[in-house]
Amino acid sequence: MRIVSQSEFFNSYVLPPSRLGWAARRAREGIGKVEPAAPPEIGACNEGLIAMTEHYAERHRAWQAARSERADPELALSDHKLDKSFSNFVSRARMEIEDHGEHSPRGKAAQRLLTGPLNVEVHAVTNVAREDQEAMLRSILTDLDASHLRDIEACGLLASYAVLQADFKAFAEAMSQAIKSEAAPTTEELQQLAADISSKSVELIHRVNGAYPTTSEEDRKNRSLILGPFALQNDRAAAFYRKSRGQNRLPDIDPESDVDIIVDDQANADAPTPGDEVPQPA
Repeated sequence: MRIVSQSEFFNSYVLPPSRLGWAARRAREGIGKVEPAAPPEIGACNEGLIAMTEHYAERHRAWQAARSERADPELALSDHKLDKSFSNFVSRARMEIEDHGEHSPRGKAAQRLLTGPLNVEVHAVTNVAREDQEAMLRSILTDLDASHLRDIEACGLLASYAVLQADFKAFAEAMSQAIKSEAAPTTEELQQLAADISSKSVELIHRVNGAYPTTSEEDRKNRSLILGPFALQNDRAAAFYRKSRGQNRLPDIDPESDVDIIVDDQANADAPTPGDEVPQPA
């Protein structure tokens, strides 16, 4: 049993929902061993936490399925076409300066594009999560439409811009259809679920510390029976970040087997889970 001090969670790590689910299931066993019986509010809070992590796991699977290139090749193709057309449009604007000079009318028009809406690294738009790519390109195209159509025309890029607009429209429609067809949550919704789970775990820690607040042997034992699994996961997070020097994300685990889930595809790598070192008040 992992002994839990009164100040155990003053400085803690934000754990992924899968690790909090693992801890809550073990805490359920500990609650049954507490003597005298734990206040019912503690058991209810822990059961609520378990239910929330199970719901998150279901929604996370749907999120992954909706974004899997294997599950939706049409979306992957649309994404690839949009990447190429945006890269081509930016490259054509840069070539205007090289071909005609920065002080020529076409060069000046290209500079206005490149210091305005196109003042981004191409990979920072194309090599991100699809939701972020959609949002960034929507903003860029809106700005181009509102303020830079004359510059696009002056550079002879109207045809290239029309291709970019068409490819973006197809991509946005494919994104919408993929999410609807899988009944999947958005990234923002999944992030909120993870944040709610983290808050619920803090509530449980508060309740347990409030029920067993002293340094007595009885309080120490009961506190450790319930919160020991959470402290153990926090220990593992600390060891992981020390080993990786903070460069990698704390992996999810299988809540039943306690085995790390290895991420080997981009859809999973972009998954919205809280895994950074963040102090939690408790």
